Amino acid sequence: MFSRLKNWALFRLEQAVIRGAGARFAIILILVVLVAVVGGLLARALAPGFESAADAIWWAFLRLTDPGYLGDDQGVVKATISTAVTILGYVLFMGALIAILVQWLNETMDRLEQGLTPVALDAHFVLLGWTSRTLTILQEILVSRGRVERFLQQRGARRLRVVLLAERADASLGRQIKLELGTDWNDRQVILRSGTPLSLDALERVDFAHAGAILIPAADITANSTLDADTRTVKTLMTMGAALEETAPEETPLVVVELQDTRHASTLRALYPGPMEIVAGDEVISRVLVQNIRNPGLSHVYAEFVSDVSGNQIYVREGPQLAGVSVQQLAHAFPEGVLLGIVRPQGNDFQALLNPPDDLRLEAGDSIAVLAPSYADAAPPETIGIAPDLPERPAPASKAHSRRRVLLLGWNHRVPALLEEFAAYPEEAFAIDIVSQVSAAKREKRIKAEAISTEYLEIRQLEFDYTVPAYLESVDPAGYDNLVLLPSERLKSEAESDARTILGYLLLREMTQGSAKAPPVLVELHDPDNAALFENRRGEVIVSPLIVSRMLTRVALRRELRAVFDALFSSGGSDIVFRRIADYDLAQYRGASGDPDPAGRDYSFADLQRAADAHGEIAIGVRRTGQETRPGGGVQINPGRDERLQLKRDDEIIVLTTLR
Repeated sequence: MFSRLKNWALFRLEQAVIRGAGARFAIILILVVLVAVVGGLLARALAPGFESAADAIWWAFLRLTDPGYLGDDQGVVKATISTAVTILGYVLFMGALIAILVQWLNETMDRLEQGLTPVALDAHFVLLGWTSRTLTILQEILVSRGRVERFLQQRGARRLRVVLLAERADASLGRQIKLELGTDWNDRQVILRSGTPLSLDALERVDFAHAGAILIPAADITANSTLDADTRTVKTLMTMGAALEETAPEETPLVVVELQDTRHASTLRALYPGPMEIVAGDEVISRVLVQNIRNPGLSHVYAEFVSDVSGNQIYVREGPQLAGVSVQQLAHAFPEGVLLGIVRPQGNDFQALLNPPDDLRLEAGDSIAVLAPSYADAAPPETIGIAPDLPERPAPASKAHSRRRVLLLGWNHRVPALLEEFAAYPEEAFAIDIVSQVSAAKREKRIKAEAISTEYLEIRQLEFDYTVPAYLESVDPAGYDNLVLLPSERLKSEAESDARTILGYLLLREMTQGSAKAPPVLVELHDPDNAALFENRRGEVIVSPLIVSRMLTRVALRRELRAVFDALFSSGGSDIVFRRIADYDLAQYRGASGDPDPAGRDYSFADLQRAADAHGEIAIGVRRTGQETRPGGGVQINPGRDERLQLKRDDEIIVLTTLR
């Protein structure tokens, strides 16, 4: 019976203690009062001299809370009781009370560091989720000062604020971000909040309804993934859409979302009532990979297009005064820029018309897409003069491609989309061998489930570990036209996947080093830091999270760029290719902007532009052969118009053309 009573008392005490600092303080207060009452009554009974019980209790309370009274008491009994009460005061009033206060302060600081306090901001950026793309998106927003300023001005905001929602945004995460971003970090601009975007409470914590732009990168897919990335995105948009329908703000924020399976696009658009731009991450990387396989060296061109750190970028500029102007009149109106085409609104969407015909005229609401070193260099002219006297611009000529053998090393969820992109070029034939430790039957089943048209593809599944030299030698890598290394999702971490990919690359280089013509190697990585390992080495590197992150950021700052990127990276539309100098008759253009070079190698970029224009193409840069291992791969985008370019016959013009 006594044991049960003791257990009941201890259980009640435990339940009271775990309720928080207030309950603990109340328990200590009760004990203090109890000790003061018992000590006072005991002193009054054993040591006369107190006028009343209240006077004795007050005497005990003073000694309990202030040990300075200990020397004032006379007599053995009174001094003994005073000493006992004072010692209990050290334990209860000072020790326990201070411990409760310190614990409460620690809990409060920990709760504040977790970012559970809601923010109240306007026109801020909201970044939902901590993924492999998050750091790059944060960095791109922080360094894109000009674009960000224009974005904020359009929405009447003055200061940049980025709110990151992560599952646990504590001090350690803040230190990690600060360490990674270095000098780009600004704790006044970046705010961390804890929570999952699947919860409305967490979304309200970042004040999503009053944001200027909301970026939703896809969750990483690894061996430890428990939920499909697109499923998370659908649930997040459904939660936001339902909340906005109840209390719609004056201006619904723009949502830029990464989608892995484009079949979900219509579902996503129906869930959110405001403006939305969808970046198909898997399709983008698949298109970049295939176009680099078709035209090795394009990765250096794309790297400049999607970065806002240095070099030339694509700007979309409005020009109401240009309505009715033809493309031919506008094409030569940019001294430092290259007109790529126009962006035309289509309802709630946009259409990019790149490398358009000369007779196409701009309509009201159209914008222009210009490749330029700065925003000012892409400014549309106030007045348009008479179009230069140039020959009629023909349609771009198509070029037949021979059958190409491609060796894919690795397997991940993106391979079916990659094969579908190969199949999007019916005028070209591909023989593709896929090597992976994943069972061939499982891969075949996955490909058949996607219903990919393989009429123009010859696919062979090979099952072995490509990091074993004997196995890799058995397929003779030097006999292929292209070698591609893909990251694996079979491994637990992206670091392990990149390490395996790098090992495969080193084996390929060793096996093909003595070949008469070593095939180009294309490597896809997860970690941008690993790209530095390939400097001064043959081979191109695609860092997929980096490309997608930069596209998401650029589209969030200027949503029309999504249509431009789609046109550049899609099959069946615009295409960036390399044309040999020898393929153009440059004699009639050489020296048009100055004295010709007697050796016949001295051209200005304006000369090259005229030559490309005569073939129905747009020259955007040059590539010098023999510089593949140098930074930039020998690519020079948009040189100065009057800059003398010492070019050889095997050097190439980088042109934007239209596939037929």
